[in-house]
Amino acid sequence: MKCVIIARYGEVHLKGANRGFFLRLLTNNLMAAVGKECKVAFENSRYVFSDFKEDLTVFLMQRIAKVFGITSVSRGAAVAHGEISAYIKALGLPEQSTFKVEVNRADKSFTHTSMEFAAIAGGLVLDANPNTRVDVKNPDIIISIDIRENNVAYIYDNTIQAVGGMPVGSAGKATVMLSGGIDSPVAAFLAAKRGLAVECVHFASPPYTSDMALDKVKRLRNKLTEYCGDIKIHVVPFTEIQEQIRDKCNPEYMITLMRRFMVRLAEKMGNADCIITGENLAQVASQTIHGITTNNVCAERLPILRPLITYDKKEIIEIAKRIGTYDISIEPHMDCCTVFVPSKPVIKPTIEKCEREERKIDVDGLIDRAVRGIKTL
Repeated sequence: MKCVIIARYGEVHLKGANRGFFLRLLTNNLMAAVGKECKVAFENSRYVFSDFKEDLTVFLMQRIAKVFGITSVSRGAAVAHGEISAYIKALGLPEQSTFKVEVNRADKSFTHTSMEFAAIAGGLVLDANPNTRVDVKNPDIIISIDIRENNVAYIYDNTIQAVGGMPVGSAGKATVMLSGGIDSPVAAFLAAKRGLAVECVHFASPPYTSDMALDKVKRLRNKLTEYCGDIKIHVVPFTEIQEQIRDKCNPEYMITLMRRFMVRLAEKMGNADCIITGENLAQVASQTIHGITTNNVCAERLPILRPLITYDKKEIIEIAKRIGTYDISIEPHMDCCTVFVPSKPVIKPTIEKCEREERKIDVDGLIDRAVRGIKTL
């Protein structure tokens, strides 16, 4: 018998002939998540983590549960088939507690069916813990016995839900427009959950935005790395662009033109396969369907994906709180999207009017100078 952590994967199971590709990525991501704190093995269609210090168990379970592709994580023991009964007898349950035994028999050569062995194991637990009782509907404790091939069974009673999704990197690469707000970190999280490896582009406008605003973005990035792995931030100098729009263009088009520049610049970052934004339909004046349409045409090569497009703000906030970005996002450090806000932004811009406004400024020159000033963190 040895103490182990067991992790199970979800959608990867459905990938048929391509499953090996997804499992290799998932294995690499899990090894990166736990580092040298334990051994990682793929055994009997389960990920098994062993040789770890007991006081690191909770920490490791939490790290593993944040790896996209994993659906649940359990702490337990790996025992030989012939040792299951002895291990069950040795379990000590709290007095007056209720329990249920669940058996999964993946090895069909095992002597008993799942239901038969659940009843046998339940009897052994009751004999060893006479002050407990069985409750199959709402038990205090669920004792799970996972009987696998190769004479191995995993027995556990502590399972936590993991993030699910697909392994990061399995769907390609994305450039995420990461502001300091609530929405864009959640958009990055959801993009990575579907298998996209993410890099971020952040638009800085000193002296209108401060070093504190950039530090805020770095801390948001650090939270996201717990789920997404390492993330670069490309910091784009945006001051000149905003000042030119402010000084020479119709103020009502300030936000719309600014977003169009952001799309053009995001497309120049690395070798991404798509652009991710935190836009949410009708949440603000620039995120009407008309505003979104004027942005789309600025991307010459890449699709623009908007994971939050139909979410309620409450739903976005719930995710932000769950992944740990919310408290950072609400810190009052202004980003470039909040320092040049017109009193009356246009809500139904057209492509033709945007292009007319852009003819008042040197679009190509502004973009070239911004690209030359990019700093990558």
